[in-house]
Amino acid sequence: MTNSVQATPGPDGHKREVDQNRVLVGQNRVLNILARGASLEQVFHELALVVEDLFEDAACAMFQVDALGSHLRLIAAPSLPKTYQLVQNTIPLRSRIEPSATAVMRREPVVIADLETDSSWRGLNAVAQPAGLRSIWAQPILDDTGNARGAMTLYFRAANLPDEEVFRTIDGLIPLARLAIEHDRRARALQSADQNFTSLAASIPGVVYQRVVTAEGDIKYTYISEGARDIFGVEAAKILADPNALFDCHGPEYRQDFRERLLAASRTLETWDVEAEIVTPNGERKWTHAIARPERRSDGSVIWNGVILDATRIKRAHMALAAANRAKSEFLANMSHELRTPLNAIIGFSEMIANECFGDVGHEEYARCAKDIYDSGQSLLAIINDVLDLAKVESGQMELDESWQDVGEIVDSSIRLVQDRAAEKGLTVEYCIDRGVSQLFADERKVKQILVNLLSNAVRFTPAPGKVDIKTHLEDDGDLSIVVRDSGPGIAPENHEAVLSPFVQADSGLDRKFDGTGLGLPLSKAMAELHGGRLELDSDLGPGTTVTVRVPAERV
Repeated sequence: MTNSVQATPGPDGHKREVDQNRVLVGQNRVLNILARGASLEQVFHELALVVEDLFEDAACAMFQVDALGSHLRLIAAPSLPKTYQLVQNTIPLRSRIEPSATAVMRREPVVIADLETDSSWRGLNAVAQPAGLRSIWAQPILDDTGNARGAMTLYFRAANLPDEEVFRTIDGLIPLARLAIEHDRRARALQSADQNFTSLAASIPGVVYQRVVTAEGDIKYTYISEGARDIFGVEAAKILADPNALFDCHGPEYRQDFRERLLAASRTLETWDVEAEIVTPNGERKWTHAIARPERRSDGSVIWNGVILDATRIKRAHMALAAANRAKSEFLANMSHELRTPLNAIIGFSEMIANECFGDVGHEEYARCAKDIYDSGQSLLAIINDVLDLAKVESGQMELDESWQDVGEIVDSSIRLVQDRAAEKGLTVEYCIDRGVSQLFADERKVKQILVNLLSNAVRFTPAPGKVDIKTHLEDDGDLSIVVRDSGPGIAPENHEAVLSPFVQADSGLDRKFDGTGLGLPLSKAMAELHGGRLELDSDLGPGTTVTVRVPAERV
């Protein structure tokens, strides 16, 4: 403070007395317009009038620190001379001749009782005197953290020094100014955020929305972006007024249970992730994909914030791909006879030549070539059989020839089919059969095909000296687990999905170490699922891969 503060007389020679009832009335006036959402300019103007009403010989000016924190900006000054307002309109905070800026920088009041006698403010007096101003009191407006956000400054035409009651009165009005500045800051931040959100929502190629499901089950939209017009052909304002404007674009089957599904999701707070076909008012058919997350409010209502995307192009591409896959699978399934018949003839005739069924072939090379033809034909037939079997499964044409089978015999016969290959590689094949499980209701050929595929893979990928195990055991829930484990190099977790997909191999380079079509695991998985079971893969890089086939309890 530039002058010490004492209880001193007012301009008329008497100590000031402030009517506290008028202070309360003035405070209520300011609070009322604040509550009605008045702007900072309106609130500061009203607050300045309240101050001038309390100090009839004063002109009040309200300042705010600008966004950069470098200047004071004059917000309201109802009675300050216009010529002086022009000088005060924008004040650099580092100005040394402006008491309002000094109060903000020091974060304490600045009182100039008499500009004519106070030599430290001669530069200010030269500007204030032509406007008829002689005394200035500047009070900083501090926020909760102690930072100055503005100033309340009183100007008098006569020499004046505030007493303690005056300071208490001004200190009681400063919080209203602080509240107004904070209210303005929040309003501007909210407006900026709203503008940013609106701009973002408008740029998203879809619909951004907020939906409310009340505790009574009513559904309404509190926000929906203009993208609704592009996708649904319906104006956002129309949907806000009546959500049925949006719901009516969906087909009758979707609308029939939409409300029940939304209410159920609102109770459980599950994510809304729904694809739906729509028909726009002009008859255009589209597909939409809606994703929303719920949040329950204290009143029991649920807020859904989400997006709706136009999934038409993707959906049509998927449908075309699915149709092409079905056509491919049906074609391959129907080609079974055409492919197998000539190949079986090749294999049969080459076997007859190799065995010299009708007499000597002659040169021994012919016999060796016939055997090669036979072996190659068998390999090709196995591949074609796998492809055709997979095609039948995909097209839904594969049927099960089911009966009660001996589990031990199926395992034994499957092992015999791979035993020679394992012995050639120097591998050990061990098995352990749960004798508590003797019978399995299944298609014997397909179960054996599953096991041979898994055992063949284990033998193929296990280096010598290694081991392949197969065991069966009954799970606690009654399911039968058939487990094949090897000591091979393992499969990285990121490749699990690939090796369970048809025609895909974890090692797919031209220099890959192992042959095969990549159909063994996918076909085994498909046939396990055909029996109502499932195939589980447990493997990582390092020794060992475990594949488990679980058969449901009702088949055991």
